[in-house]
Amino acid sequence: MTTPVSQDGTIKACEEVIFVTTLGAEDQAGNVSAWDARTGNLLQTFRNGSASPNTLCLLAGESLLSASITKPIIHFWNMLRQSQKHHKIICGGKVSSLSLTPDSTFIAAGIEDKIHLWQTNNGELFSVLSYSSVEVKRLKFSPTGEYLVAAYRDGAVTVWDLQSVVYYDPLQVEDHRPINTFLGHAGEVTDFHISLTNRIASSSMDFTVRLWHLLYKEEVKMFELGAPVMSVLMDHCEQTLYAGDVNGNVYAIDLHYQPAEHSIHLDLREENKGFTFHKAHNAAVRCMALTRDQSKLVTASSDKTVKVWTMMSPVSPLVITLNEQVSNLLLVPTPKAFVSPDNKPKRMLGILKRHVHGTEAEGADDDVTIEVIAVNKLEVTAAPLVQDDTVETLKQKANKLKKANDEMYEFALKEIVK
Repeated sequence: MTTPVSQDGTIKACEEVIFVTTLGAEDQAGNVSAWDARTGNLLQTFRNGSASPNTLCLLAGESLLSASITKPIIHFWNMLRQSQKHHKIICGGKVSSLSLTPDSTFIAAGIEDKIHLWQTNNGELFSVLSYSSVEVKRLKFSPTGEYLVAAYRDGAVTVWDLQSVVYYDPLQVEDHRPINTFLGHAGEVTDFHISLTNRIASSSMDFTVRLWHLLYKEEVKMFELGAPVMSVLMDHCEQTLYAGDVNGNVYAIDLHYQPAEHSIHLDLREENKGFTFHKAHNAAVRCMALTRDQSKLVTASSDKTVKVWTMMSPVSPLVITLNEQVSNLLLVPTPKAFVSPDNKPKRMLGILKRHVHGTEAEGADDDVTIEVIAVNKLEVTAAPLVQDDTVETLKQKANKLKKANDEMYEFALKEIVK
């Protein structure tokens, strides 16, 4: 790895960092790189690995994770100076998606049609979730870490309650099931965004972006574009929806335009009717992200460029040119590994077990090369022996309270924006 840093080992005047991965060969230098979001300067490159789409994750501000494009391997880079090594984790199958909880306590991986859920610091496998025989294409945790959302190749989207799926009951016989399933899309889900209020915007190859709530099956709104939609994003206030299509167009859609209408068709000849758009790239817009202050939009494309757009002036963006097509984009505040590179690691990734709750034999993971460093271990004990109907009643009450709070928020929001 190479890092242009100041003499005291810190990267100065860098507020946010763009991590980018490309679809180059496994041994190609620069497949994973870090850039200054303000200036576009290259900060760091990571060698000897690659990143399949939807697999780039930042672990506790110290390490990067991504899955191999062609092999059943998870790549691991520790960014601290004393631990700057590349490791590989051998998995039971090719990983199609990766996601970490906001506090980096749990990691979820889509392997074929299953979702594997591990605790990061000790590698304990808590659950293997199965919904159907269709491949898992994308995983994301909600901003609070309460829920895990999964998108499948056939267009289905499932919602899993994290507390339920890591709740260990040795007497439990039935498999875990999702608490909600959304079946609105007719094609593969390409991307989805979870807002702070648990609203979801999902994009698909079926030319649509659909809005719905994480706990409800009913669709809130549907926008039909003129081409397959590859990426989607909402701002924090949930007033503007951004969508990038396969032709390189980026749409900015007013979510409060025609609130009574459920289905809205966006006609490029009528740009002023609730949306604007511009030709941002020469190929598909694969990924998008917003800066913390919501003033800039970052887009990444198959045309081998990443662009940083100032909202008030989208004419002359900051352009980062790459050697290969972009597969992942991650925009984060400057990681602490960049600010204090000589610190000792506080969080590492444990050996990922292959059987639920450590039932495998000794030495079964000899091919895994990650050292176990257990820090802040989360104690998970066996569930007390309670009646099944009592647990189910408590879950139903909790869901009712969540729904009531969501309805109150929606009502208050509508009254405020009148």
